[in-house]
Amino acid sequence: MTMEGKEPILQISHLNKTLGNRRILQDVSFETYSGEVFGFLGPNGAGKTTTIKIVVGLLMLDEGEVSIGGFDLRRQFEKAMALVGGIVENPEFYAYLSGYDNLKIYANAHGNISEERIAEVVRMVGLENRIRDKVGKYSLGMRQRLGVAQAILHRPRLLVLDEPTNGLDPSGTKNLRDLIRKLAHEEGLSVLVSSHLMSEMEMMCDRVGIITGGILRSVKPIDRLIAAAAPDHAVYLLRVDDANAAIKALEGFEKVETIEKNEMVEKVEKRIDESGCLEITIPAEKENDLLAEINRLIIEKGVRLYTVTKKEHRRLEDVFIEITKGGDQIG
Repeated sequence: MTMEGKEPILQISHLNKTLGNRRILQDVSFETYSGEVFGFLGPNGAGKTTTIKIVVGLLMLDEGEVSIGGFDLRRQFEKAMALVGGIVENPEFYAYLSGYDNLKIYANAHGNISEERIAEVVRMVGLENRIRDKVGKYSLGMRQRLGVAQAILHRPRLLVLDEPTNGLDPSGTKNLRDLIRKLAHEEGLSVLVSSHLMSEMEMMCDRVGIITGGILRSVKPIDRLIAAAAPDHAVYLLRVDDANAAIKALEGFEKVETIEKNEMVEKVEKRIDESGCLEITIPAEKENDLLAEINRLIIEKGVRLYTVTKKEHRRLEDVFIEITKGGDQIG
């Protein structure tokens, strides 16, 4: 299966993994493509780190297939691994050496990596001004960026990052997030990133796969995943001078005949929230007509209406909780 005519970089088919008497992964299948950030989401023990360790060659798979750039992980291991760069847990460096020296050691170990390539990746990760400093003086965010530089030094097609923003401050998190998106969208890498930080993943990823209990529950683009789980109602907060009077103005407003169609819609729910605002819940399908009618009735009764604010739409975190509800965490 392709996405926008592209062949997958990482292709996982019917992956199973058992450790001892525990089934860690059960029939997991998904693909990642060049130019996208694929988010792998799951609670602790859901199986995402096990999957990542298999992809980067740290664990053997039991059943199923994994291919990277068309190379089968079991039959063509070295060719597959040559296309992978990754950070699993924290990147390790020689703290008493400079960032440049650490990259140089890695480059020498892999061979055929030029000085120009080292300079190129240093620019990509934004460490030009500090690359000659000892790594022991780096912040955690700088270490993570140096880790990304090391991971992409040999020009991989797949970049795998396991919980890359753990422990970072907001500035470091944003810098790393922007870097990951740049590597995918501008450099054409396929990026597989795991995390439990929903807000970050929502801003970082193009598609997400949600795993719980070793089973992949859903794979969708971020916007489609949230839209598919959108509620069938809308909630608004109305700031008025007298919330009780506003509720009284809406007495009997159980059903409304719409202007365009001669049909009745469900009742409008109304209450006063803790801030003293009038909170109304209305069917999303008819929200514009209903909101206009509600505003009219309130104003006609002499209640001063200051602001009308729609409550925030559902976020990835809401969808994640709904999908993973009741899933067992097994490893």
